[in-house]
Amino acid sequence: MNKPFIIGKIFLCFLLGLSAENNYAQGTMLLRQPNASKDHIVFVHADDLWVVDHKGGDARRLTSAIGAETSPKISPNGKWVAFSGQYDGNTDVYIVPIEGGDPKRLTWHPGPDISQGWMHDGNSVYFTSSREGYPTVNTKFFKVSVNGGTPEALPLPFGFVGSISNDGATMAFQPYSFWDPEWRNYRGGQAQPIWLFNLKTFETTKTVQGNKERHTAPTWNNGILYFLSEQDFINNIWSYDPKTKIQKQITFFKDFDIKNVSASNNKLIFEQAGYLHSYDIATQKTTQLNIAVKADLNWGRPRWNNLTAANLSNPQLSPSGKRAVFESR
Repeated sequence: MNKPFIIGKIFLCFLLGLSAENNYAQGTMLLRQPNASKDHIVFVHADDLWVVDHKGGDARRLTSAIGAETSPKISPNGKWVAFSGQYDGNTDVYIVPIEGGDPKRLTWHPGPDISQGWMHDGNSVYFTSSREGYPTVNTKFFKVSVNGGTPEALPLPFGFVGSISNDGATMAFQPYSFWDPEWRNYRGGQAQPIWLFNLKTFETTKTVQGNKERHTAPTWNNGILYFLSEQDFINNIWSYDPKTKIQKQITFFKDFDIKNVSASNNKLIFEQAGYLHSYDIATQKTTQLNIAVKADLNWGRPRWNNLTAANLSNPQLSPSGKRAVFESR
């Protein structure tokens, strides 16, 4: 073929399933960062927040801004969702009724503020921020009233991701961020256990590392800490009892890592292999949730884009050699 290969306008199409009917029957994939209450699950899909009940089914859209809405956390009474949003350009903490409505902005610092959860009384949201982190630029925990006002630092010198126990006494947290969080089975200096900090006595204990692995995503249910561990070289859920110091493995996946987990009402809702799953703590049974996201997701429509060769990667030729496909992001 002597004709020059000219890259001009490339037709981009995302294959989400063999058909829309097939897609809905199997459930929508890429549901991220689930957070559960007694009645609801809030998750992130396409940088928006969605709500569904514990049985799955059709999800209801909660936010739809141009920017990203992430890190959803349901209030203790189940009526509000705290999250990090980019409505005004910067990443700040907002709250919105779980039934829908106008989001209310709670933080105004020019650095990113990442929602972590609710204080025990439900009157404040706690979050991480680097506003006092210099010169090392470590983040730490702050809380802010749902009525607004100046955020107040919690009595921990640093912290990246955290979860306060149901009685409000203990903060379980990851002390540091990762420069490469997707480095699977990392065993270097950033691989830390979960630290448990008593908010009254300031006493600190830690989960037990079996093989210098990372412990992440702490969450509480009935006084038991649940978290993710790569001890068996797949990210699975483990539990830790602060009273007995007993630590044990809960899930035993061998293929894909669990990415996020949230505990509520004796259930663990977690993300694995692109889907959300529900683990019943009493019966020790796992169910994949069939959740359908039906919306006008414009980014999924076939469209024409002007791209240069520098924007393209992972080329593949068709069997006939007449067509080529590329990745671009």
